[in-house]
Amino acid sequence: MVKIFNYPINFNISSVSFNANPHVTKPVKQVLPDEFFKCPIIERYINKDIIELRISQNPRIKEILDLYNLPVKINEKAIKELNDKDGHLRHTRNLAGRIYSMLDISKRKGADMGQLQEAAMLHDIGKVLIPEKILNKKGALTEKEREIMELHPELGYELLKNNGMDLKTLNLIRNHHQNITKTGYPAVDDQYVHNTAAQVLSIADKYCALVEERCYKAPMDPTEALEKIYKEDVITKKISQDVFDALKEVINSLS
Repeated sequence: MVKIFNYPINFNISSVSFNANPHVTKPVKQVLPDEFFKCPIIERYINKDIIELRISQNPRIKEILDLYNLPVKINEKAIKELNDKDGHLRHTRNLAGRIYSMLDISKRKGADMGQLQEAAMLHDIGKVLIPEKILNKKGALTEKEREIMELHPELGYELLKNNGMDLKTLNLIRNHHQNITKTGYPAVDDQYVHNTAAQVLSIADKYCALVEERCYKAPMDPTEALEKIYKEDVITKKISQDVFDALKEVINSLS
């Protein structure tokens, strides 16, 4: 039993919100007894009034949006989706915790469990500033639309910084779409290291996104999702074999 934010979280693998049966095409929806959405961090950050305040306090946010001639406008539908009690944030947070706990202690580098799970809970907060027509577009994104979508980690970092949040947590949020080869986004310098914690958040986020249903795609079969991640991220050295094996072990334990 591990306590995060003063709430008990049971890392019983059988309770994870995914079903790795190859015949099941979407994750099993299950309410876990971890009181995730009673955690103060949700009310503290994923809240329209708070977000408006943070925007007013940080001119860098407008500068980023101005690069693409975007208005500083909050996407209220995105706020609602982020607060979904059985949505992507919860799935990612649960899976990331289980992957991290599966790793040998000597390999858990870059953040502790609390920092990792806090980052997982807030990693997509920058999407509240992405226009709805791009965020949930049913067709393929244009090159410019993709560039706008890829602003969300940096926007999330800017929304959350200077508010007393731990720097490791902030950097996990900013770099959850980065990788070992530094070919992700946003751009990083030569000193950047995509540590184990960052890899865990990256792979948990991607797996969850693949097996979840979206308005623009059907949910992917868990086995197919694992194969896709292996081909795109492990073979290309973007994610370490150890982290992938931990993900696979968690998912296969449910079959």
